[in-house]
Amino acid sequence: MMKKMNHVGIIVEDLDRAIKKFEGFGLTCTEVIERKEEGIRLAFLPIGDTMVELLTFSPDKGWDPVHTIVRSQKGAVSHLCFDVDNLESSIRDFEKNGARLVEDCPRAGAHGRVAFFYPETTEGILIELCEI
Repeated sequence: MMKKMNHVGIIVEDLDRAIKKFEGFGLTCTEVIERKEEGIRLAFLPIGDTMVELLTFSPDKGWDPVHTIVRSQKGAVSHLCFDVDNLESSIRDFEKNGARLVEDCPRAGAHGRVAFFYPETTEGILIELCEI
């Protein structure tokens, strides 16, 4: 039986750049793990009871069965949604760190007001902010 979400893993091209971008969005990187023998670097950014895990693979390392599955995953996370207290203030914080707001945002969402940012400005990840 599942109890709670532990983390959402996202493959990024440049781990250091992605960490800096997500820290600019208000998350804090608490741990970076490098497994040179496996050719993988991971960063963990807790938020509430879960974490965002950013990971990158060295292109020159061989693929073991687990890495083959992770690297070739066809299904993708659609987007990450973060609750915020003040949508306008959070949008400004994101924009200060290079994120670009999708047109017609903010707007009414399924639960509260929402805003989306273009993935090409948020390390390839569609990010939604939600003010309930």
